Amino acid sequence: MKFAHCLVGLSLLTASIAHAQSKYAVVDMQAVILNVEEGKTARSALEKEIKDKQAELGKRKSELDKMNEEWTKQAPLLNEQARMTKQKEFQEKFMGLRNDEMAFQDEIKKKEGTATQKIAIAVTKLVNDIAKAKNFDVVFETSSAGLIYLKDPTDLTKDVIAAFEAQSKKGKTEAKK
Repeated sequence: MKFAHCLVGLSLLTASIAHAQSKYAVVDMQAVILNVEEGKTARSALEKEIKDKQAELGKRKSELDKMNEEWTKQAPLLNEQARMTKQKEFQEKFMGLRNDEMAFQDEIKKKEGTATQKIAIAVTKLVNDIAKAKNFDVVFETSSAGLIYLKDPTDLTKDVIAAFEAQSKKGKTEAKK
């Protein structure tokens, strides 16, 4: 019986030693997405679209504010039917504005997700290639993997950004040919 315990203890010790010799690395996917040219371009396009839409929505909100102000001044002079009609018109325009704002937010989230996903797929392949080339056993994504602590990991983020940019430039050069 003691022999079996020794074997279990020995296998645990062997696993610990093998574990201690493993090579770990980390990649900050968010930093990659924010720093590669494709991510910067996508973010810039989305920011422009958001700014343009906010201007349009702001104009509509100003029109609603003016409409509400006029209605408030005119309400005592209007009959019940006219007041109700004006109030209904205001509410419909207000709800239309709110619905358009929410639809736009959803649209932006989808576009951001699509752009991010495209980059993330390419980055995942690059990380696999880099990890194999540098003989890493495990690579963790720092912002979403729930990684709190890892003793002395190698950070591959800059390597991944450089590889992504090199791959993008190569793809653009080949596309021009």
